[in-house]
Amino acid sequence: MSIFKYNELNFNKVKYDSPEKNGVFYYSSISYDNEPFLLQTPKMICKNNLSELIEKKTNLEIEPLNMDFSFYDFLVNLDDKNIKETFKNNTNWFGKEIPLEQISDMYKRTSIPTKKDSKPKYSFKVPIIKDKIQCQLYDQKKICLESEKVVQNTEISLILHIKGLKFLKNNYYCDIYISQIKVYSENNKYNILDKYAFNDKDEEENELKELEKDLMLDEDFIQSMKNKDIEKEKLLKELNIERSNLLKYQENIKSMEERLNDFN
Repeated sequence: MSIFKYNELNFNKVKYDSPEKNGVFYYSSISYDNEPFLLQTPKMICKNNLSELIEKKTNLEIEPLNMDFSFYDFLVNLDDKNIKETFKNNTNWFGKEIPLEQISDMYKRTSIPTKKDSKPKYSFKVPIIKDKIQCQLYDQKKICLESEKVVQNTEISLILHIKGLKFLKNNYYCDIYISQIKVYSENNKYNILDKYAFNDKDEEENELKELEKDLMLDEDFIQSMKNKDIEKEKLLKELNIERSNLLKYQENIKSMEERLNDFN
């Protein structure tokens, strides 16, 4: 199932089914490119508390972060498309010709008229069954949230299901409801990592090279010490030989002195 961005749409791909009777009203389903018309809004500011909608039976009220009218322009174009499509098909749908002006007067626009120098405001239905909100709420980390997290001035974005045109006795409107809500929590404004995340590969390689150098120096030192031990052992052997020779010389001298004494 695709999620379409409001600013990337081709209105030629918006299709309308013939209205079918559903109780006391008629309903014309809307699709986009042969798929459910699921639309992602830009980031908005919530103007009421989501958890209070059940009791007050009101819609979720939102407005843009700044004086951005791009989403408002999209809704205006969608309303115009709905009116033109109804007028184009009114004979097939209702069995009679209805003037464009009358159709336009019957249509309740989704785009709320905006005062000069004021932000546009939007109002969308939250699906509620048995006093329970049905749409899913997520934060930036895709973790499910409770409805209490959506309060006034919370930054959110929505997935809207543009479901169809609902025809009542004296008017009709575009049936839109909120399918998902993404909450931009202040706690998640900064993505603080829980674990050490630095890439130390270069430092580790440099440390390894330094260690190898140190090991090479250590090996040279060890070899030098070995050479000294060998030299020392050689000298000790030579010294022992010389001492042995000296002892023999001394014994010979003593023997010769004793023989000389015999002549006296």
